Amino acid sequence: MLTTPLWSRVRRMTRRMSNRDRIEHMRAEADATAKEKEAAKAAKAAAPKTARSSTRKAASAPTPRRVRIVWSVCDQSGKEVQQFPYAQEEQARAEAAQRTASSGRTHFVKQADVAVE
Repeated sequence: MLTTPLWSRVRRMTRRMSNRDRIEHMRAEADATAKEKEAAKAAKAAAPKTARSSTRKAASAPTPRRVRIVWSVCDQSGKEVQQFPYAQEEQARAEAAQRTASSGRTHFVKQADVAVE
């Protein structure tokens, strides 16, 4: 493969290249480049393909326009046990403490959004 550009080689030559020689030289360079590309393509095709992971995110459900906030009493696994309106945060915390004391398992209060219908 020729590594230097055509015109830099032409300037160094003592005689001027004819148009036919110049075209032949350019064709030889193009053939060499095409062979390299074919070899690279063959090597890429021969390489084992890996499984692609999906790059697209799953379409999520559109969020409701209006939501109201409630207090949820949840167990250790995060499963909701009971709901309280937003204004009754103290009652929700008391219920979580009472459930924790009675069952021996941890219960906690978290804020949750509920769609207004």
